[in-house]
Formats: sequence, C-alpha cells, structure tokens
Amino acid sequence: MLTQEQNDRLCRIGPRTPMGDLFRRYWMPIVTADKVGEPGSITAARLLGEDFVVFRGRDRTVGVLDEFCIHRGASLALGRVEECGVRCLYHGWKFGADGAIQDIMNLPAEKRPPKLRAPAYPVVEAGGIVWAYLGPKEKCPPFRRFAFMELPADQRVLLRVDTHCNWVQMIEGGLDSSHVSILHTNAARPNWTGAGAQAVGAMNDTGPTLEIEDTEFGYHYAAFRRGPEGTNVRVVPFIMPFGRIIPGGALQGKNNFTLALEVPIDDEHTATYSVRYGSQPISLESRLEETGYDDPQLYSVEKQQFLFARGDNAKQRRDIMDHNWSGFRGIAVEDAVIATSMGPISDRTRENLISSDLAVARFRKRLTDSIDRIERGLEPVGIGFDVGLISAIDAAAPNDQHWRTLVPNHCASIAA
Repeated sequence: MLTQEQNDRLCRIGPRTPMGDLFRRYWMPIVTADKVGEPGSITAARLLGEDFVVFRGRDRTVGVLDEFCIHRGASLALGRVEECGVRCLYHGWKFGADGAIQDIMNLPAEKRPPKLRAPAYPVVEAGGIVWAYLGPKEKCPPFRRFAFMELPADQRVLLRVDTHCNWVQMIEGGLDSSHVSILHTNAARPNWTGAGAQAVGAMNDTGPTLEIEDTEFGYHYAAFRRGPEGTNVRVVPFIMPFGRIIPGGALQGKNNFTLALEVPIDDEHTATYSVRYGSQPISLESRLEETGYDDPQLYSVEKQQFLFARGDNAKQRRDIMDHNWSGFRGIAVEDAVIATSMGPISDRTRENLISSDLAVARFRKRLTDSIDRIERGLEPVGIGFDVGLISAIDAAAPNDQHWRTLVPNHCASIAA
C-alpha cells in the first residue's frame, strides 16, 4: 500500500506538482484532430489541470494557446478565427499561433501596442491527434512517432474516451495482466458457461507468472500462462509516462495492436486515446462494437465521453450474469466501469498487493524514479527513444530462448 503523501505524489498532475512537472516534459495528446478539422475551427481543451484553446487558422496552421485572453480573461474558445490567428470577442485582441499579438481593436491609434505575448505551445498534428508540449521550451524533446502514424488511414481507428476517474487507475488496469482472464471472462474464458470459442489468447490460467524488465522507454513485462498446448507468453510494454501497447489476440487478429494513452485531463478526469492498428483495414463501426462503445447509454461518440458514473449500477445487466460474467458488454467498457467504480482518485492506503500486481508496482516505481531524475537535473526515462520500434506479443513461449527475443527492439535500461 501507499501512504497518502505517496498517492498524491503519484496521482496529482496540476501545475507545480512533481508528477505534473514530469508529464510536461513529454509531448501530450490534447484533442483529436477532427475537433479542429476545418479551417476556422476552434475548441476548448483541458489537459493536466489547465485550460487551453486549440484552433486551425485559415492557412490550416494549428495553434494551442491558453484559453483565457491575456487582456481581461475572456475565453478565446468563443473567439473568431481570422487568417492565421484567433481574435477575442470581448475587445478584439488577435493572437497568432505563436502567441504574438497581431492586432488590438480597442487601442487608440496614437498608442503603441504593449509588448505582450499570449502563452503558446509547440504543436504537432499526427495520427489523427493534435499533440502539444507544455513544458520548458528549452527542454522540448523531439516529437515521438508511433508505429500507427505510418499506416494508411483505413488501417487504424482512433477513439477518445473521457472517464470520471484519475489517470493512474485507468493505466494500472491496463497494466494488470491477471484481471484480463477474470474481468473479461466472456472474451478470455468463454468455456466457463460451457460453450464458446477462445477470443483473446490463452487466458484460462487466471494466475499468470510475471517477469519484468526495465527498458529505455519504460519497462515491459512477460505474463506466462499454462494451457493445454503449452505455455503462452504475453509481452506488454509500458511507454513513459502514460502509454501501453496491447497485443492482438484471436479476437483482434494476430497482426493487430492497440495503443492506449491514458492522458490526465485533470486530477479526477482521464482522456483515453485508443488506437487499433494493423495490417488489415478496420472500420470505426467494428471498433465501437468490439469495445462496447456502440451502446449510446454508455458512450457518446459526439462528446467522446463515457457515460457511466460511480454508483450508476442500474446500467449493469445483472439479469444476464448467468452467462455474462460482468453484466456489461465489451472489454473497454468493462475496464472503464471498474476504474470509475474506484471513485475519482483511488485510496491506495487501503490496498494489499500480491505477486500478480508486480507490473503495477513497477509502474509506480518508474514514474517516481523519473520524478527523482528531474529533481536531480537529469532527463526523465523515455525521452528521445524511437517509440515506433516498440511492440507487444501474445504467443507460445519459446522453449529454448529468452522471451525477450520476441521483442528484439526493446533494450534493457541502465540505471543512472
């Protein structure tokens, strides 16, 4: 278990918090690109407990500025997008994507414009996502290109899902291998009801053995499960500070992967960017059905919002639990329900970890170690690593080689 101080240090990501300082050293997804799809589009965005405005100029340039005008604090999300800038409705101050003042409508003609600049942030648009860097300008790292960004658009599907819970419980659920064969019983162990086909790999063994190794990008773990045809190994990487890759199983297809990025909106809300990608075309409709997000009572496609709140148990189908383990449909829905059920920020002072929680414990250590690195003037883990080389595996365990040979581009890290 953690102390309250340790839990706060892990979970809280606002300005001038240790974890917030760490996150601000990485490029972060801020909105899906369709939210500013057309020239002249503008939208408010919240990230790491701060408020921003994202706009696309008439020249298609994307800008990210602080939401509130530096003159009198009106929201620029209500502003007019003109040419390559955004003009505040209140007094007509116009700012470029670089934050420079381009015009002030209420300034007398004989007065010189003030030497001011709106806070603006580096931006990259890639893979259907607008990414921003919120940290010190002199520390801005190269942009990291994930493998899905290099694929044709029809071979990847992006979903953003906003949940009312802290980012840590979302990502810890994803890094917890043992829950897959229990919470997701209908997909992983369909024979528990006496019929069905295996859907997501060899998951009948509900107590996997874990091996974990630190890497240059974070860490990876191998979960070994015994099955009738031998031992299966599932290798999952954690990509600092908020990402993981889920290997494709029988349900998803052997050549498919899912990249999940658990991005803190603020201390109590998380935006999950989920990208399914692979060697074959995939449709948004099939992805929504697979995740369970095609249910309008549980997910709003337009608002990108998960519609289940803690205590909203009437949405659980208890009448079908003789043949449906959880009373919900879809692996992603089950994960989001469980994370939300813990409350806005889980109380880790009351938890009791066991050996199957090793990957969760290592996640916490890698994050807090990186905070310590920053406080010592060092670079955090994963900066500059080519994330396009990172992979995940769900396969038969090799008999005469180390499981690391299945992910040859993953290099063990050297402690500093």
